[in-house]
Amino acid sequence: MIAKIEPTGISVRHGKVQLRLSFYLEPGDARYEEHHVQVPVIPPEGYLGEVDTEGNPVDENAYNAWIESLPKVWQVNPFHNHFVRVSSDATDMEIANLLRDSLAEFYGMWNRGEDIMKVWKAKGREVVGDMSAENIQRCELKGLDIVKRASAFEHRERR
Repeated sequence: MIAKIEPTGISVRHGKVQLRLSFYLEPGDARYEEHHVQVPVIPPEGYLGEVDTEGNPVDENAYNAWIESLPKVWQVNPFHNHFVRVSSDATDMEIANLLRDSLAEFYGMWNRGEDIMKVWKAKGREVVGDMSAENIQRCELKGLDIVKRASAFEHRERR
């Protein structure tokens, strides 16, 4: 199993730094095949068939045939993405521990076949942080720092 911080999911929310944690399975992990999928390789020019004003294909059958004709690659999609919020003064160790502990918790739910969202929603909400301009600025800077170093927080756990 692998836990990563997804840089595109980092923001400031409710006076804290919001992090998107993405959890991936590896061969041998429970239900790995559910998220090890083939996806089409979309060429840079995209779909060249007729599209409407919003860019949606006009002929769905032609579009589906085009998608089926494209080469495919295997990829592993996350089995779960989760947002957490940390204070602007959270240490790297606290963030790393949160990532590790979250992976163990969510993989446990996944492995038992539990409805992750249902279990998580029953836990309640986090407390809102300091909404002052100074704290928001500290959160923004902390978020930018984490974006630059997101790969350093990756956690892998063998089962």
